[in-house]
Amino acid sequence: MSVGTHISRRGMLGVALAGLTAVVSAEQAEAQSARRSQRTRRVPQFSNAQFYKDGKFNTEVAKDAVLEFCKYHGYPVFPALREQLWVSDYGLGKFTEVGLSAVGFINNLEGEYSFMLQDLFLLPHQMLPEHWHVKAEDTKKNGAQKNEAWIVRWGKSYIIGQGEANLPKEVVVPAVHGDVTVKHCTVAGPGETVKLAALGSHHWQFAGAEGAIMSEVANYHDNGSVRHQNKAANDDFLKSL
Repeated sequence: MSVGTHISRRGMLGVALAGLTAVVSAEQAEAQSARRSQRTRRVPQFSNAQFYKDGKFNTEVAKDAVLEFCKYHGYPVFPALREQLWVSDYGLGKFTEVGLSAVGFINNLEGEYSFMLQDLFLLPHQMLPEHWHVKAEDTKKNGAQKNEAWIVRWGKSYIIGQGEANLPKEVVVPAVHGDVTVKHCTVAGPGETVKLAALGSHHWQFAGAEGAIMSEVANYHDNGSVRHQNKAANDDFLKSL
């Protein structure tokens, strides 16, 4: 081996090591930037008043808030999302306390089996009111009660249903909702799945400090078969059918 060849290979090794160091440094810089971003970014804050004009719930403002919330979490905001969003304060006038936003992807009743997929959005400390699903009166809808499960994608949701009462102190039922009848809580974070305790059982949810974005999987969903514990919320929901 000549001296020249030996030096050339050493030089090549030096270049390779320098390149590797640069890659590692770039990855470290990116990780540090991500950590700084995580520390500095703030959870979107919403006041209840911003969602009402002359006492009427402003769905367009609510949709804007949901999109801001989605961007905070990194949820993919596809072009048709805003148009497809369903938002509701259940007629209670306290959207930041009791409400829901959702986008449905499919609600299939054709063929032997039915299935449904939708994403749910709960703003920070927002409650999805207590409700349950009865059998559909329309026999074309198989007369089946809805069975469902929730997969948390971003944030945290306190998913409450039947069972032994164990509500954490941070879950505070808004006064506008009134009493709840079920108090067994399962705390779910990203990637965790919670099933409905039993067909026809009461259930509700309460979002954590960063809110919650979830995917719901179920058999066919029929709005006319939903019942809410709060009478005003129930009346408002059914009159919109």
